[in-house]
Amino acid sequence: MYYKRSLYCCPPEIPPLIDMETTSCRLAMTGHGTLVIVSIYLPGTKQLLLSDLEALLVLGDAVILFGDFNCKNPRWGCIVSNYSGNELERLEDEQDFVIIAAPTSIHFPDDLSNRLSMLDIA
Repeated sequence: MYYKRSLYCCPPEIPPLIDMETTSCRLAMTGHGTLVIVSIYLPGTKQLLLSDLEALLVLGDAVILFGDFNCKNPRWGCIVSNYSGNELERLEDEQDFVIIAAPTSIHFPDDLSNRLSMLDIA
């Protein structure tokens, strides 16, 4: 994660996570509350644990999570769903947040028999 040196940025204390790898920063915003930005990588061999996401969503009043979630769901442009995608969709419905994804597939598999997919979301 890169940021301009003139920004007041410090790493928040991230609780231990089971399956996710993260990099994060806490930004003090003039005239606003603190913004926490977390870059996430969830290996494709791991399943999304709601406890990991919930631990990150409580880091501040304004939290942005982005990265390679390996969560597939038609709701954000994938052709198929996987367990992690269904869990993320359920959490989106239960919590007050929105998933943003690129308008087209961004993962082009080496094996042409595999389908294009959307892996990076925010």
